[in-house]
Amino acid sequence: MRLTNIVVQNLRRRKMRSSLLMLSVIIGVASIIFLYTTTQAMQEDVANKLDQFGSNILVLPDTEQSLTFGGITVEAPTQIKELDMSLIPLMQTIKNKETLATIAPKLLANTKLKGREILLLGVDFPQEFQLKKWWKVDGLEKNQIPSADQVILGSDIASSLGLIPLQTVTILGQDFKIAGVIQPTGSTENDQAVFMDLAVLQKLTNRPNAISLIETAALCYTCPIEEVTQQLSDKLPGTKVTALMSSLESRDDTVNRFNLFARSVSLILLIASSLVITITMKSSVEERTREIGIFRAIGFRKRHIIIIILGEAGFLSLLGGLLGYILGMSMAVSSGSELMKAQVHISWQPNLLIYALSASLIIGLTASLYPALKAARLDPTESLRYL
Repeated sequence: MRLTNIVVQNLRRRKMRSSLLMLSVIIGVASIIFLYTTTQAMQEDVANKLDQFGSNILVLPDTEQSLTFGGITVEAPTQIKELDMSLIPLMQTIKNKETLATIAPKLLANTKLKGREILLLGVDFPQEFQLKKWWKVDGLEKNQIPSADQVILGSDIASSLGLIPLQTVTILGQDFKIAGVIQPTGSTENDQAVFMDLAVLQKLTNRPNAISLIETAALCYTCPIEEVTQQLSDKLPGTKVTALMSSLESRDDTVNRFNLFARSVSLILLIASSLVITITMKSSVEERTREIGIFRAIGFRKRHIIIIILGEAGFLSLLGGLLGYILGMSMAVSSGSELMKAQVHISWQPNLLIYALSASLIIGLTASLYPALKAARLDPTESLRYL
């Protein structure tokens, strides 16, 4: 009788035990596949959202004089080289232009308000609000964009000068209504500045098309941020393009935590599946002492017994791995994004099938190795007393 026929017959005769063993493999593989694909989607979603919450690239004038922003000390604009609005269309021609989610140009100017020296920031308000999603502005309704005759004050400026929304202030000889006051952010460039429309500030300071710097949020989950930085440097002559490493390190740290979580849970599932298979196969061997004794008595060698036991485990593991992959991917594709609240589409990943089959086969054979060796070491004379 061929060993493969014995394996198939054993599986047929022990349908319940075979089903339970295969079910443990299916649950383990499906859980790992679902966890891996959804965690991968969450990583991408979180990385993209972190990239959107603030700039991670600054485009500054290439000058020996320091111009600082976001922890930078801002020099008087007349002392530094300025950029030009024509750079913005050039930025959108780089190879990875689709990664530039937000391009927020800024013009800096110094002036006095109620006798106090203040920093004016001319901004493109729609882009600025897209970049600074954490802003909470008292006086503005959700999604409301200030008009050209309105300004937004940082919390420190508003508090020190006693200004509130809807009041009128005179800046550079022109009256503006205070559209809102930004709640404290903890950053100097937000709390101690006055924000107005970029085109208006360019006109008031007689600097048409001039900008002092450009903040950019680059969505670069799948590509090195250094590539985007280099592409921008090549396209923007006379500028210094700098990646904000603190933002990138924060994003990478968060993504790495997701990786660690996924690996830890996957390891637990692998151990649990292995224990279930080991216990199931050990119990099966103990129940088949009489059968194994007969095999040994009629001339089956130890390696034949091992092949039979491992053959059963290998077949069930492969079938369980296949069904587990189908179940896990089906769950991830159909409900993974919605369940994890991730705004990233999860698609079928055929390459995971190879990993699923390989992993399930290795786990099944490894977990069954001890019961198989134990069965092979059974003394035929001891086994035959059960006849």
